[in-house]
Amino acid sequence: MESIAITPEAVEEVKKIFPQIRSLLDKYMKDRGFLMSNPQIFIFLTHVPTALAISADRQVDEKELKILDKIAKSIDANALDLSLVEILSFAPEPMGVMLNEEFNLRIGSELLYISRNMDKYENDFVEAVKLLLKFDKNPQADTSMTRTFSRFMDQIIESSLALDKEKELAKVQSFKHRLGIA
Repeated sequence: MESIAITPEAVEEVKKIFPQIRSLLDKYMKDRGFLMSNPQIFIFLTHVPTALAISADRQVDEKELKILDKIAKSIDANALDLSLVEILSFAPEPMGVMLNEEFNLRIGSELLYISRNMDKYENDFVEAVKLLLKFDKNPQADTSMTRTFSRFMDQIIESSLALDKEKELAKVQSFKHRLGIA
């Protein structure tokens, strides 16, 4: 994602969108004891489309476990772009959010959990990712969040061991349509 310029408009957008995202994720964060900072939420939501695609057939197969493991090992909340962290600091954040080190340790198991339990949080995650995509100012660019999310979801389906690929593909297309990335 390209760097976000810190303009009064961008600050207002963050102040408006992030409380909405936090509200959508509140039940999940309370259920799991996974109280995230704004930058952690940003990172988390960039991986939710992968979990959505994995959940499409209601099973997590061996290949999908490997994908989640690889993702988990690549995440470092301390390495987030400093300008993104700065702009996200303008949005309200509760006290007692987890440290980045705890987030880094738990993110893989949380992505696995939601892949297996997506039905419980599906609408909230879809709406939260849609809100996150409002920060994608050039969705047609090859490196945009929109295109990246779509590619990740397609790759999950291509590598899936699902018995009913047609049904799984239809579910992923439904997710992509709901996210506005189809």
